Amino acid sequence: MKILFQTCKFRQFPSHRNMSIKTFIFLDSETTGLPFRESNKTRITELCFIAVQSDHISVGVFPRIQNKLHFCFNPRKFIDPEASQVTGLTNELLEHQTEFDASCFNVMREFLNVHRKPICLVAHNGDRFDYPILKAEIYKTGNEMLDEVLCVDSLLAFRYLHDNVLKNDTPVEEEVASNASVHLDDGFDDILNNVVDNIELQKCAKLTVEEIQKMNETTPIKKKTDYKFVKLAGVKRKIFVERPSFTLGNLYQRLTSKLPLDAHRAESDVNMLIECAAKVGQPFVDWCNSNAKRFCDIPMMVPGKPIGK
Repeated sequence: MKILFQTCKFRQFPSHRNMSIKTFIFLDSETTGLPFRESNKTRITELCFIAVQSDHISVGVFPRIQNKLHFCFNPRKFIDPEASQVTGLTNELLEHQTEFDASCFNVMREFLNVHRKPICLVAHNGDRFDYPILKAEIYKTGNEMLDEVLCVDSLLAFRYLHDNVLKNDTPVEEEVASNASVHLDDGFDDILNNVVDNIELQKCAKLTVEEIQKMNETTPIKKKTDYKFVKLAGVKRKIFVERPSFTLGNLYQRLTSKLPLDAHRAESDVNMLIECAAKVGQPFVDWCNSNAKRFCDIPMMVPGKPIGK
């Protein structure tokens, strides 16, 4: 049986770009708090994996075939009261649960190993939250993931798909006047996204856990400004329409027309994410095949260094 978790230095496998993803493993984690409030010493309190075949996502129906792995962990550290309020998990409830140790890692390894390869992890805001924290937990057990395990951040996927696929199939609800404000396609949104981390750090001390998570998962909104409509030769222009929220709950409600499930319960969040992916279908699978990267290359959460850097 081929082992998918191994030291990252072994790079003798063919590029995943030559192979389509066969299995998606959607995941969500709940934690002791937010890393910047805990000096990047955050621990996982709940972790849920649900594996589905990629071709079942492609057909656009919530997959009947699912394989699940669900852990609750004793973090061996104090859980932020606000995190407990959000997740429903307290130190008292988790007192007799195992901590995230080598035995749990071995179970995770075997769970991934029984599924068809290539395997790709999927987490919402995974690049900036779930993956760096999970990688730190795995590192504490003395293990690392092999190159073959891929990953994508579904937050990035749905932002892209909204701009390039989904919005073309969704009628615009707001009427746009002929003299509506416009903005140039000059990359301003990209610049705004690059500086949002600094803005968040200035405000974070006054925000609750839920507010910060919502801010992390929401595309920064550019304030509308009154512009005079000026014709510029050779310059691409767009009608400015406010971009929707991409928090998992809002995304789920927008795509499925249903109220969100029990938010911040790991399995509920994973099921919502799977349903969103299945609602989009083949375009979601195509995006993942084009943008998947190795979990091995995700920067690990370490003290004194911003996550994702």
